[in-house]
Amino acid sequence: MAGTLIVAESDEGRLRPEFWELVTAGRALSAAAPGGLAVALLGSSAGSAAEDACGAGAAEVHLVEDEKLAEPWPEAHAEALAELCSELTPEVVILPRTVLGSEVAARLAIRLACPLIQDAVDIELDGRGLRARRPVFGGAVLATVYATAQPSVVVPRPHVFPAAEPSGGAPCPLVRHRPSFAAELRTQCGPRTRYATTGVDIERASVIIAGGAGLGGPEPFELLREVADLLGGAVAASRPACDAGWVDSALQVGLTGKTVAPELYMAVGISGAIQHLMGCSSSQVIVAVNTDPAAPILNVANYGVVGDWREVIPAFRDALRARQHQLSGVL
Repeated sequence: MAGTLIVAESDEGRLRPEFWELVTAGRALSAAAPGGLAVALLGSSAGSAAEDACGAGAAEVHLVEDEKLAEPWPEAHAEALAELCSELTPEVVILPRTVLGSEVAARLAIRLACPLIQDAVDIELDGRGLRARRPVFGGAVLATVYATAQPSVVVPRPHVFPAAEPSGGAPCPLVRHRPSFAAELRTQCGPRTRYATTGVDIERASVIIAGGAGLGGPEPFELLREVADLLGGAVAASRPACDAGWVDSALQVGLTGKTVAPELYMAVGISGAIQHLMGCSSSQVIVAVNTDPAAPILNVANYGVVGDWREVIPAFRDALRARQHQLSGVL
């Protein structure tokens, strides 16, 4: 029996980095739940991911292997995980809020006829069961929900829990499983198509320069890219800018986009609706540039500039360039 089961994802034989955020949540829950902590890793060839997963401090790492799990399609993963849960009978199953994790979580909850809590920002076990808080009404408020049936399937909100450090203890047992796939898989998917990308991934960037509807079109994003390159960061956008086709939707930050937590988040021409703030509020420092002194983004920003981005951002870029030239001269 496993008290808390963390579902890890791997890519090309390596653990995805959000796994360590789940470990933080899992360790806290396992301290209050009998059975301890276990990790499940599904795939066809885990590589070194299973070995790295032992750093979570789990009692066991369960490696579920099958060719049907070679690609990250949800139907086979949900079926294999449901079989594993039937064997381990965990109290809580924690999955990452990735495309695959969210899809599998919903399917798993249906198969196990158990509660599902998405986007949890706070999780604990008490006398009533699993208690969690999650954003509702577009992120305007946080609702407290209870899952009194077992197991409970939980998908934490990204970057809410700090990434845990590997335990560094002795290697834990690796238990191998071969799913039976007793139920017929209703979907069959082909191989993934990978697209080459350039620049820094916004979910991993330490500096993000984000543009919104106030920029007025796609051309100003080139200016933001110049600033981002000077700071070693990435460019992002609000939903209106993505919906208008000015930038790729993969750059969207917000409730319906990606959740980021950089050291510096600079919002240029973004009003700061609650849906957008839900995606960037974990940033260490937020800087806002907006012509509207009543823009909501200025209420949460650490630093705010009320002014036209056409004047502010070019001046900021030039100052960065001058500073870099000065430093290179000193070196």
